[in-house]
Amino acid sequence: MKKFLCVSLALLLLFALPSCGDSTTFADGISVTTLGEAAVSALNDQKDYTQAGSGYLDDFFSVPDYVTEHTVLFSTEGNDINEIGIFHVTDGNAQAMATLLSKYLTDSYEQNAAWYDSYIPQETPKLRDAEVQVFGNYVLYGILSEADRTTVFDALREALTEGK
Repeated sequence: MKKFLCVSLALLLLFALPSCGDSTTFADGISVTTLGEAAVSALNDQKDYTQAGSGYLDDFFSVPDYVTEHTVLFSTEGNDINEIGIFHVTDGNAQAMATLLSKYLTDSYEQNAAWYDSYIPQETPKLRDAEVQVFGNYVLYGILSEADRTTVFDALREALTEGK
C-alpha cells in the first residue's frame, strides 16, 4: 500500500509541476522599431531618443548572423546615458544573445565607469546596474534607472505577450 501511495504521489507531482512554470508565450513577428517606440512611449519622460547607427556596437562585438533585426536607442541629452537595445533572434539563440549583451554591458561599465564618475557620476549606476531580459526570441537590454528599466521591460513584456 505504501508503495502504491508513493507511486501515485510521484505521478501526481509529475503532472502538477509543469503547470507551475511560466507558460507565457511571446509573439515573434513584431518589428523592433515598433517595440522601440513602445519602450520610449512607456518612459513618458519627455526625452528625445534616436536610433544608433549600424556600427554602434562594433567596438564590443559584431552582431551575429542569428540576429534577424535589431535597434539600439539612446537619449540625445548630453548628460544622460539612457540606452535601450532590442534584438530579434532566430529560434534557439536567445540565450547566446543574452550572454553576448551581458558581456557588452559589463565591458562597457569597466571601460567607462571612471570617466562617468568624473563627469556625470549620477549616470554611473545606470551602466553598473544595466540589465538584459529575454522574451521568447527577443533579447532586450536597458541602461536606465531602476524605475525606468522596470517600466520599459514591463511595457515590452506586455507588448510581446500573446493573448493580450
